[in-house]
Amino acid sequence: MTTSNSNDSSLYWQQHVAAWQDSGLTQRAYCAQRWLSYPSFGYWARKLRRTDKPMVQPRAKGFVPVTLAAPVVSGLSLVLPDGLEIRSIGPDNVSMVRQLLGCLA
Repeated sequence: MTTSNSNDSSLYWQQHVAAWQDSGLTQRAYCAQRWLSYPSFGYWARKLRRTDKPMVQPRAKGFVPVTLAAPVVSGLSLVLPDGLEIRSIGPDNVSMVRQLLGCLA
């Protein structure tokens, strides 16, 4: 790998590691949301941690503000008498479910 490519790669992963630290997500969740290789991300997070200068951070006192994530809505599920289950029914696919039920009737 050339020095230019190495620097580009290092900058790319530095940006992702910084964004991950700000996100509050686990490494695995951050990688899954952004379609990143979890093993590569872990490698770079460890590598960049070693090159960072250690900083002493004062211990926080009091309360820390917390932002709660909105609950994930996965849509409705429909279980038919024969046991067939249709999942993730939402506003964008109601017409398709209606057509499917018409075919099954």
